[in-house]
Amino acid sequence: MSDEPVPPRKTYGLKPREFETVNEPRPNAPPVAPPARDPGIMPASDGPIDVRELTRHATITGGAIFAAPVNRPNEVHAMLQDNLARADAAGLNELTPKVRRRSRRRRDYWVLIVGVNGLVASSLFIVGVNPVSVFVVLAAIGFFSAAVTWIMWFLLEDY
Repeated sequence: MSDEPVPPRKTYGLKPREFETVNEPRPNAPPVAPPARDPGIMPASDGPIDVRELTRHATITGGAIFAAPVNRPNEVHAMLQDNLARADAAGLNELTPKVRRRSRRRRDYWVLIVGVNGLVASSLFIVGVNPVSVFVVLAAIGFFSAAVTWIMWFLLEDY
């Protein structure tokens, strides 16, 4: 057996029901009144709701909540107006219709299809014509054509 003493047994319990008071209340402080009970949803007027009444309530302005900020001219506005005048004088703000250039997609697609498929088909004459090589060449042509079609017409944007 070891010579170390056995530690005391730990006891577990529930948390205390009240908060620990850190700052004692001031002796001269008035007692704090409990908060008022929530009245809930206030009942509407006895009569039916009129659209004109809703419009009148919506157009009422008043208080700081409804006050819109006034945008007064300052030195930043003056600098922005100066920049705008310079850009207008230089013609930077003039809009011209863009001329849509012709897409090179169709040309590149056919160059790839004809070029690569022609190289693959010409390899048939190098290897020799037999049923297996014909099947492999046709499968390669089909796979490459499908892959290039998918990439050129569905994945790429116009370039």
